Amino acid sequence: MKRWLITWFKAARAPFLVVSLLPALLGGVMAAARGSFDVGIFLFATLGVVMAHSAADFVDDYFDFKKGNLGNKVQQFHDSPLISGEVSLNQVLIAIGICLLAAFLSGVYVLVKVGLPVVILVAAGLFIVFFYTSPPLRLNYRGLGETLLFLAFGPLIVVGIVYVLSGSFSWEALVVSLVPGIFTMNVGIVSNTFDVPDDIKSGKRTLPVRFGQAFAVRLMAVDSITAYLAVALGAAFGLLPAWSWLALLTIPLAWNAVQHASRYNEETHYAPAMGRAIALSALATLALTAAYALTLWAG
Repeated sequence: MKRWLITWFKAARAPFLVVSLLPALLGGVMAAARGSFDVGIFLFATLGVVMAHSAADFVDDYFDFKKGNLGNKVQQFHDSPLISGEVSLNQVLIAIGICLLAAFLSGVYVLVKVGLPVVILVAAGLFIVFFYTSPPLRLNYRGLGETLLFLAFGPLIVVGIVYVLSGSFSWEALVVSLVPGIFTMNVGIVSNTFDVPDDIKSGKRTLPVRFGQAFAVRLMAVDSITAYLAVALGAAFGLLPAWSWLALLTIPLAWNAVQHASRYNEETHYAPAMGRAIALSALATLALTAAYALTLWAG
């Protein structure tokens, strides 16, 4: 049993699920700080988000494995059970079905509680899950993968969670969502920047393949500045809590991630760049969550 749990923990990329869990937590705390919170809706909405994310990762691995486009997956995910043969493609299909069923049932619960607008959020999420890597659209192969990461882990989760808890759209939530959205997108940019040689062979037209690795690194720097400016201006003009300035403490980490990514011709910089990009996404989101938690506690 222990071996089985460890194998599927690795196969599901469990540590990476934090990039969907934290934006959902951020949305929940934001709604609570504004006086709108329901424990049941929040828990089921969060479960649906995380299970949809897990399904998307399984789908991504399934089709990349079938196509032979493994890139840096061995290095990124270390001893991948799918690559090592501990998990079969058929078992991955079963895992996809289980994750999607859990996400669907969670969505049904939220739909019953909130109403029909939830269908739009669920449909958008499922569209990304199914067609990020899988045919016929293969959106990640058409240069849209980075954009979808931004939408899925930023506005779709944060604005969506706030909406299902408060019943209304929030411009504040949209501004806040830029932070997890941009920094999670940068995780994908780092991966794709180092994967360019493999992606070219497999016909995967990612952003770094289309416009060059140097352009991708510059984009990381520019969009990171954009995220910090959104927080700074939001806090300065009172749209976001004053505690939101805490997110700017992660600027050195963002700069370090860009520095390592700029060394894309040296494979030894892949793990540091990826590690810092993931840490940045998590810590910046946690900083904003803490800002709203402190506002809730003080108010």
